[in-house]
Formats: sequence, C-alpha cells, structure tokens
Amino acid sequence: MFNFLFVSFTGMLRRPKPTDSEADLLREQEHFLTSGAPSAASVVRRPDKRRGEAGEGEGLSGENEGSQRDVVTIEDLPDQLPSLTPAPPKKSRFKASRVTFEDEDAGERLDRHDTHISAVLSRIVERDTSSTPISLPAFTGMAFPKVLHRSETSNQVKNLHIFSSTNTFWKIFFLPSIPSSSSLCSVEPAAVSGPRLVSGQGLQGPHSSGETMRIHVENQAKLQAMSQSEILEEQKKLLSQLDPRLVDFVRSCKAQSVPSFPSPSKHPKDKSGTEDPPVQDVSRESGSCSAAVLCQKPQEVEMEGEEEELSAPPPAEDLPVKPQKEWVHMDKLEPEKLEWLRDLPEPRRKGTKKAMQARFDFAGTLIPPTEDLPMHLGLHHHGEEPERAGYSLQELFLLSRSQVIQQRTLSLSTLANILSKARAGEYMSVLKGSVTSTLLDAGLLFLLRFALDDSVEGVMSAAVHALKALLVCAEDEECLDCTFSWFRGLASFPLLPSAQEEEDEEDEGLDESMKETAKEKEERKSDHEVARQDAVKGLLKMKLLPRLRYILEVVRPSPRVVQDVLEILTRIARHSSSSATQVLDCPRLMETVMSEFLPTSWSPSSQSIYGLPLSSAMKLLRVLATSGRHACARLVKSISRLSHLLSAEPNELLLEPTESLRITTEAYRLWAVAAGYGQACKLYLLIFFFHTRSSSVVCNAQAITLGPEITNNLPGLACTGWRNRPGLVAPSSPFPLLTGLGCFYFVVVCWFYTFSVPLDLEIARHASLYHQVALVVLPWLLPGSEYLAHELLSTIVFSKDFISEGHSGGPEAVELGELKLHEETQKDTSPSLQTVGTLLREACVQLPSIRGCFLTHLAHLESSVIVSRDALLGHNPWIKSHLLPELTGPILPSDWPFLPLVSLYEQAGVSDGGGLAVEELPQRALQAVTHCLQWLLLLEVWREEALKVVLPVAKFARLSCVFLCSSDLFLERPVQRLTWGLFRLLTRSTKLDSLDLNVPPPGLASFQDLYSALVSQYEAVSFGDRLFGCWVLLPLQRRYSITMRLAVFGEHVGMLRSLGVTLEQLSIPIERFTSPPEDSLPLLRLYFRSLITGTLKRCWCPVLYVAALSHVNSFIFSQDAAAQEVETARHSMLRKIYYLTDEVLLSF
Repeated sequence: MFNFLFVSFTGMLRRPKPTDSEADLLREQEHFLTSGAPSAASVVRRPDKRRGEAGEGEGLSGENEGSQRDVVTIEDLPDQLPSLTPAPPKKSRFKASRVTFEDEDAGERLDRHDTHISAVLSRIVERDTSSTPISLPAFTGMAFPKVLHRSETSNQVKNLHIFSSTNTFWKIFFLPSIPSSSSLCSVEPAAVSGPRLVSGQGLQGPHSSGETMRIHVENQAKLQAMSQSEILEEQKKLLSQLDPRLVDFVRSCKAQSVPSFPSPSKHPKDKSGTEDPPVQDVSRESGSCSAAVLCQKPQEVEMEGEEEELSAPPPAEDLPVKPQKEWVHMDKLEPEKLEWLRDLPEPRRKGTKKAMQARFDFAGTLIPPTEDLPMHLGLHHHGEEPERAGYSLQELFLLSRSQVIQQRTLSLSTLANILSKARAGEYMSVLKGSVTSTLLDAGLLFLLRFALDDSVEGVMSAAVHALKALLVCAEDEECLDCTFSWFRGLASFPLLPSAQEEEDEEDEGLDESMKETAKEKEERKSDHEVARQDAVKGLLKMKLLPRLRYILEVVRPSPRVVQDVLEILTRIARHSSSSATQVLDCPRLMETVMSEFLPTSWSPSSQSIYGLPLSSAMKLLRVLATSGRHACARLVKSISRLSHLLSAEPNELLLEPTESLRITTEAYRLWAVAAGYGQACKLYLLIFFFHTRSSSVVCNAQAITLGPEITNNLPGLACTGWRNRPGLVAPSSPFPLLTGLGCFYFVVVCWFYTFSVPLDLEIARHASLYHQVALVVLPWLLPGSEYLAHELLSTIVFSKDFISEGHSGGPEAVELGELKLHEETQKDTSPSLQTVGTLLREACVQLPSIRGCFLTHLAHLESSVIVSRDALLGHNPWIKSHLLPELTGPILPSDWPFLPLVSLYEQAGVSDGGGLAVEELPQRALQAVTHCLQWLLLLEVWREEALKVVLPVAKFARLSCVFLCSSDLFLERPVQRLTWGLFRLLTRSTKLDSLDLNVPPPGLASFQDLYSALVSQYEAVSFGDRLFGCWVLLPLQRRYSITMRLAVFGEHVGMLRSLGVTLEQLSIPIERFTSPPEDSLPLLRLYFRSLITGTLKRCWCPVLYVAALSHVNSFIFSQDAAAQEVETARHSMLRKIYYLTDEVLLSF
C-alpha cells in the first residue's frame, strides 16, 4: 500500500525515501498519525447494493467494515489519462448517452449496465410446440444407425455453384409456401401418381411422404373444383405477386429446355376409356416459363448435374459431333455449347435498307458483308454476328481492355491500321460518317492514354503507334516540307481547332473584371471537356509528355516506336506556341532527344538507333524553333551539332544515304529558321558555302477542302493524295515562282508610288486590271499578311491612278446612259437618278479622304501590321516567331466596303424591342457614312466584279443600316443622294431577279428580323420619306415571304397612311407586286378589310393599294374550283361589297 499511495506531510513531516527501511516507514507513519495532519487520500466506504446493503452515506460505522468496499480517491488527479500524442482528442458518438453526475453512485451505475448471464436467462420465453408434430426415428434392420461418411457429403456438395444454391432455396422455401401455384400447371390424369409441385423436403420424419401426398391430393381436389376462368384469374394474381425479373428469367429457362414429363395430349387414358377434361396449358401463355420451373420435380432441382436432366437430350443426329464414351467429361452433354462446333451459315447481306455494322480485319481493311473468309484467318469470334468475319470498333475497344496481353496488343494495332486507312480516305465511299470522329466520341484518347501506361512493352508500343496514326498525317508533313522553300514557307499557321467557344452562362451580365480569364476557365475544365474541344490540349492535360519522356529514356523501345514518339512530339509542337513551350519545358525530354538522337559523335550500329542522329529529331527541333525566337535560341545554343552536320558531306556522316540526305536537309532548314531570327549567323564563318534565304508562301489550311476525317478538335491540312492531283502544292506547280515574281512586282509598284515616281506607260495601260486584282486579293489575305493588306489599301486600292475611269470620261458616260434610259422609258424618275455621274465625279475627288476613313476603321490592326512588316521585309532581330497567328479567317471580311456603315450601326444602335433606340451619333459620323456610300457607288458602277462575293441580300441588309443607326441620318442631303443612287443600281431589271430575300443575310438569323426593325423604325421616324418608303416596299413583292406582308397589313397597318411612294419613284414594275395572284386566305382577308374600312387608300399608299385591289379582284372573281372554306370567304366578300358605299372602290 505504501509503495503506491503518496501522502503529503506538513511541518516536520518528510516524504519517504527509497533508502528507508520498513522500521523507518512505520516510525514515520506513527509520527503522521499522532500529528493529526490531514491526509492527501481518504477512504470512502459505500454499501454493496448487489448484496442488499442499505446506503447510509459516507463514513459508515466499523461494524459493517467487512461487507463494504473501500474507494480510494486522490486529490488533483484528473478523471482521464493525459494524451501522450499531440493529436486531437477522440470523440465518441456514445458519450452523449453516458451522462454521469458527480454525486452518482458508481455501484448503481454498474448495476444499471450489468449484463450478467442471469439477466439473459431470466428473459427466456418457452416456445409453443403443441402443434409441432413429433416424429420417431425410422426403424431399420441394423443394430446401429448408418454412419455418414464425410466423403459422401463432400461429393454431393463440391460441384455446386452459386446457381445451385439458388435452386435449393427455391426447393426448400418457395415451393411449399404457395400450394395454389399448382394452377399454373396442367391437371394431371388420375393415373399419374405423385406430386410434381410439392416436394415435402422441408418436412422431416417417417411420414413426410404421406404428408406430401395428402397435400397433393388436396391441391388436385381444389383444381378440379375450380372453373377454367377461376384458374386463369388465380394464375394472373400469382404472376402479379411475383417479381417480373424472376418470371422473365424462368421463361428464358423454359425456352431453352424441354420438360421431361409428357404433354397433356399424350397422357394415357384410364381404364374406363375416358380422359380428364384438359385445362388450358398456360405454358403457351404468359406464365409458360415460370410454369416449367415450378412444375419440375424436386429431385430435378437438387444439383447442377441433375438440373441439366430436365430437358430431354437431343437426338444424336442433331448434334454437331457424336460424343464417344472415351471422351473426358462428355457424359453430360451441353447442347448450347456444342452448337459452337456447328458450321456457320454463309454470310449474306441482310434484307434491309439499314446500314450494317462495319467490320475490319487486322490490317484495317473493311470486310464486305457478303465476303466469306476462311476460319484459319482468326477473324471469326463468339461476339455479335458470328457468321461474319472481322471485328467492329466496339469489339476492338473491348479487346483493348482485355487481361490477355496478345488481345490488347492486337486490338491497338488494328485500331492504328484503321486510323491510318481512314486518314488516307479509303473509307469515304463505303462508310457512312467519319471513323475518326466516331472513335474520338467513344473515348479513344483516354483509351490510348491508359494503354501508354501499360507495363507490357508490346502493348505500350502498339498504343504509341495508334496515337501517332491519330495525330500525325504523313502527307500533311510532306506537304509542309515541300512548301518550306517557297516564299515565307518557314511560316505556318498553328493547327488549332477552328470552333470558337461560346461564353459561359455564369459570366453573362458580369463586369469584365469579374469574369474568369481564359486560363482560369481552362483549369476548371475536366480532361473530357478539354479533349472534346481540343485533342492535343486534352493529351497535354493528361500528362502525355512525361510519359513519352519515360518511354524514350527508360524503356528505350524499338526504332519504330522512337520514330513514332518523335513524330507525335512534332505534331504537338505544330499545335501552338504554348504547346511547343510545354515540350521544351518538360523535364529531361529535350535533353534525352538531343543526347540520344542528335549526338555530337557516333559510330554506325545496326542494333539500335540510340546514339545515332535522326532526321525526325532534327525536324522536331526545327518545328520547335519556328514557334518563337526564344525557343530557337535555347535549341541552337550548342552550335556544334549544327556545324557537324552542315560542314560534312551527306556521304561522310556514316549513315544510310537516304537518312544522311534527310538529316542534312533538316539541319539547313533549322539554320534557315534561326537565321530568320538573326541567330546562328556565326555558322557562316564555320562552313564553306552560303545558305540562301528561304522563300515560300504560307500554307493555307482553309484553302483546301476538308475531308470527312478532319474533326473539329483535331484539325489538319487535308493534304491526302496531294502528289496525285493537280494543285498549288504539286511538284509541277508554277506557284512558287509566280508568288516570288508577284511579290517582287508588288514591291516595285509600291516603291514607285511611295516616291511619287510616274507609272510606266505599260503599267498605266493596265492600271484598271491591277486595281481589280488588288480588290479581289484583298479579302483573301490571311493573318500574318496584315502588312500586305495595309500596303494595298494605302497605295493601290484608293489610288486615282489605278481608277482610270475617273479621269477618262467615266462619269460622263454614266450620265449619258441614264439620259438614254430616261428617253426610252419616258418615266418621271427620281431627281437623284439623273445625277449619278455627278456623284461619281465627287467620289473620285474624295478618294484620299475615303482612304483615310477606311484606314481609320482598321487602326486596331496596327500592331499586327508591324509584326507582319518585320516578317515580310526581313527585319530579323524584331521577328518573335515564325508561327503565324491563329487562323480565324481572312484579315478583312468579304463585305469590307460596308465596314464604316456597319461599325456606326453597332456603336449607335441598341436593341429595344422590335426597333432601335438611337442615341447621339459620334462625331464625324455623317462624313464617314458619306465616304462609305461614295466608295460603294464607285465600286458598284466601275468595279462590279469585286463586289460579286457579297450577296445582293447582304448588300441590301448592310445599306439598311443607313435608316437604323439614326433617326435623321437618312434625311441628310448627301446621304439621300448617294442612297438613292445605290437603290437605283440595286433595283435594275438585271439585278432584281438575283435579289433573294428568302435567304438569310450573313450575320443574321433571318431577313424577317431585319425587316421588322425597319418597319418599326419607319413608323417612328420616317415622316413619310420617299426613300425610306421605297426601302420598306421592296421586300413586299409577291415572290418574297408572306410573313412580311402579313406584318404590314396586320401589326403595322397604320403605316399605310404615310407610305406615299409612287410607282415612278419605286422604279420596280408593279407586276412584281400583283403577279401571281395571292393564294393566302388570311392575307386576302387583311387586304379586303383594309380596303373596305378605308385604311388603305390610293392617295395614301398607291403601290400597295393597286396590289391589294388586284389580289382581291382575282380572288373574288376566280372561276377555279376551291375548298369549301375558300368558297365561303369568297361569298362573304361579295355580300359585303354589295353594301359598299365607296363609288371609287366599287368602280375598280
């Protein structure tokens, strides 16, 4: 006790020491007791309530000491042990239910939670066994019961599987519980003894068979007492209570097996010669399969082997093979498995017009559905359509995730062959849709990325080859290599997807500062979303580059795989400058490529390509260098690699002759790229000859018709078969020479014009031709040629020297033509139509101002113009990258002459319902619109061919901005005169037929939306202006959509009072409004109502008055047979005309 209990002393008392003897301890204890000092520990005696002792509080008398427990308490001792680790304390979910109090008796708490065996035994309730039958053991002739050996039980159970246990469950629990289910089976004749439904196996004892027979007799008696309708009703009730999936499963089992018992039609007759009345065999009804299972004998459901005995074995002649007795495990036949040994039927085309599933062989060749291939090719399998040879894309995807290595390798190799043939265009005429697009939508990128992580080198190699077939087009690379020697051939567009991403709904209505940046949106997207929009970005997000580095550095695969990896890296570098930067920044990737495949010294070896220079590695460096000057500086900082390859002859490189020539060519191309940045110029001092400057034109990806295998998220150049077809890139094409000469000639002309040198007489003679060519070329220039566009606009397009008509009698000739037209037609035309010549003369004088107006609207391209100028003129130190800007379309739109007018409309007009609420116009807006209309008039008269790329409906829509961008701009005199002239040119008899307003203009969903805005603007601000009225009347011609005429006579009928344009001012034949007769009954009713009510009068709206009157007369007095509704409307109009009081209207 004294070893564990520490007592504190006060005064002279001291603590015990380890050296104290027992006598010293007893003496100190006596001293402590006589001093009367309080002890640190106190004894609390509490009654033992389990022994029936009553509690009297603390400090009980000594007479009960023997029956009390001692409770030792120590002051300042915590209730819980301190934690030995800094971890947070554990919380128990049961602690809240174990609330304790300081004054609570620990014994009571222990008794309350005590679970002694006595507490369990005290709650035993005896089960009522009065109704349980008592069975005695069966009497046998043996002295002792038969011993059950373990071998006998194990043999019965070891062949069971999970389905056998299920059958046992059915046998023991399901069958005895529903005796009424015997109604599902046909009633047996009296001659057949023994139940088929009730097994009685759940019963025990010697009389179990008798009890089973009693139940069977009772069931039969119930069935015989029931009518056929009652049996069917009970059958439906039983089937409604069962699980439908269970019923379907039982039916499927019935469909594959034949019952062992004879059918009711073959039951033997009884001795009296009568038969039991047959009950409808429900096996032919909805419960056929369930009845087949439920009617099986209990012995037939015992085990798997016995379960197979349910169906009678098929005849030997029906089997594909005749089993022999000496064959192992053929004592129990499985006909469904033996069917695979039967010869397959010959493949034939299905008798349907639906497309059939495509199947391929291992080489990627499409197998026709009618072709019968031999079995030894390994193209037949146990999948869908086993009679057809080949594998579908779905089956190849399934095999690629197989556990068998050979199957994974074979499937990936087959997919690679399919992709290669798809890029070559071999499936275009025989397959519907795109193979590449289908595979990408099915998740091919993720499949190949997972396969790259395979630990088996063969599977990994097949995945690399498939990825190369997906990303790399060999003919595109050859095409780019051939155009490298062209003018600016080292510059190329990034192979980015052309589809533009729409703005997120989350960013709508937010300030620009609150919107997410493109980088933040990209990081928030999942791998699947990124890969769906851009395949290369998706692969980079899935950490493709570190895996390729691991393959090259650690796996060190075969030469073919190394070449595939280098080509994949080249394609990634062509994607964009950011992708090329990621290739350069990948740890140890470029170091591995340069040390292993671009060594400074090597020896010929036929074992491996590691340690030998490769042309594909040098090409990778060249493409990476094209992405930017900083990337090029990082790659060529070691000049020794280039100098070794450039200073030696190809036959001195100790390589194959073809490979030597390729790597030398790629080394010169890399040097040309570096020299384009003003780098690696010291190499000139180390070699003996000078490398000429590269000259080429930019390869335009949009100039080639895209094939069906080019997808949005994986763009390409679509150069398939470029060597075998005529084109700009063909070896026999003169395009490289022509572009070089054309650029030289362009520089010469610009030089003459810049320094005010008079044009040569020969050039001046064809100045009009040069001007037309410049106008045609201008909308075809792509990003990267901004400087050429700027020079064309500054020097040629708006130059009076190249518009010879302006100073050689052109305006006068136009005036004479208008005068002749006036004399022939003898019509009072609009005054503005006789002043077109004057307008042209004024436009020629204003050409410098017109040029300044257009250059001002293109000022946002200034930075691009400077970059393009440095690249075109060879300012190498300022060239940042030979990779051109993203190809989003031409620099200037095809309708660029309308640019000032459209820009003003976008600045001044804001959508407000159907019309436009116009704010204050910007400064110099009138001057900009005037210059724009002058330039359009000049082009429409003298350069009509240049505007052919703009549809007439697009011209009409763009010119409509004159009325929509302001409430009074169209009332200004210069705008009125110029717009009248353009309207006259657009409505010439030779131009009206080509003006198709049923086609939606570019940039608009439909022309009807634009016309609705025009009509609303006319009602608001037109003040009956004749020019605006002509603009509104033109779309109301009979051949255009009826929607616009319904809008005018329905929603905007009030505008008919101010639409006073005469037939002469409109300059459009009235027959285009009246012919053919109107056949729309709702519009005819609107015509008739406006005429009868006086809403439409001749003095208010002459054109539409004549048109409406003509259509109503044609309808009322038509003699053609019509429907009853039409005849009723016709008679109704006649009755109303009878009561008409307007004599003028009646006269018509």
